[in-house]
Amino acid sequence: MCEPCLRPTTRQTKETVIVRVVSQRARQFHQNHPICDMLGLNLNHPRFVLDDTDLTQRAEDHFRGDFPKFGDWGMNLVVAKGGVTLLTDEYRALWNLQPERRAKRDGESLFLTLAVPNATQTVLAELDRFLLNVEKAPDSVHLVRTVSDLDGSRAAGKVALLMAANRADWFGDSPGVLRQFSRLGLRMITIGQATRELGWDPSSETRSGGRLTELGVRMIAEMNQCGILIDLAHSNDPCALDVIEISETPVVDTHSCPRALSPGENRAIPDEVMRAISKRGGVLGIMPPISRQPGEAPFETIDPDEMASTLEQIRYAVDVMGVEAVGIGTHFTTALMPALTDALLDDGFTEADTAAIMGGNFLRVLRQVLPES
Repeated sequence: MCEPCLRPTTRQTKETVIVRVVSQRARQFHQNHPICDMLGLNLNHPRFVLDDTDLTQRAEDHFRGDFPKFGDWGMNLVVAKGGVTLLTDEYRALWNLQPERRAKRDGESLFLTLAVPNATQTVLAELDRFLLNVEKAPDSVHLVRTVSDLDGSRAAGKVALLMAANRADWFGDSPGVLRQFSRLGLRMITIGQATRELGWDPSSETRSGGRLTELGVRMIAEMNQCGILIDLAHSNDPCALDVIEISETPVVDTHSCPRALSPGENRAIPDEVMRAISKRGGVLGIMPPISRQPGEAPFETIDPDEMASTLEQIRYAVDVMGVEAVGIGTHFTTALMPALTDALLDDGFTEADTAAIMGGNFLRVLRQVLPES
């Protein structure tokens, strides 16, 4: 752990939440309890895809996570997700770009067509680059394929990494291709992303009725069989409810928020879906509505109103779903996790409930879904 992270956080005013160092309390809490970010590393971000970022090296010029910083922040498990969605303007002349927007964040241009040439090859290449990074850091990180890997990584003091991917165009209508990705270690799929697919509809598709196709039903069964966790973060309401009913294992929504508190948020989910996830033993990852710094600079402070909004969303989800069904999915801002631990404790959550929200609940689901060994 780097020396600055050993210093306790100091708040210059009551209104300022300092993020650049980890408090002594949060550091100790993260040593005592497993901490999980349900969406922490973006494998199709230009930094990784175009700039050839080495995740084994500490980067001090931006907030995004890497293997050394995950250790500094006391993470037990981080989800790393790839896919064929490209954050780039290079295709502007060929297809319309749909800006992806998050509360308190600037829009990001996403190339969202399903006509990506060689989608399977693209995802394979992304995951291969990620696995090369994992193989370079055997002393600090461990790829999670099984429940045994979850236990072994924590016992060894390593950060567990769960490999995931967006969308379905890279496996199409082939259960065999899906099984091959499972053999490589893929353990979570976020079905859909802003465009209609063969098996299901995304959150932006509201005219179709949204339920699974027959192919979608077959693919859900295949994911269950392969030990692949299903993520509903990009699904519309009818599709999400259909998946929850059909899946034989619990499902999650890795990064969203209650629609009752964020009615304008594209991926916010209603109470009905929240309750259905909870009833089947799943987890909703609350995505903190906390502003990123200009130019992706490292976090220094958090606006107190934004932290209050985050706590309000967590409280609401706990009231609707129960504390056992709530987690955290930062949407690639894992640096916030220690501050969230402090905020939950300051807000009156017990140590046990804070530990459940910050990682224990997600680990429980993984133990139910992943292969044993």
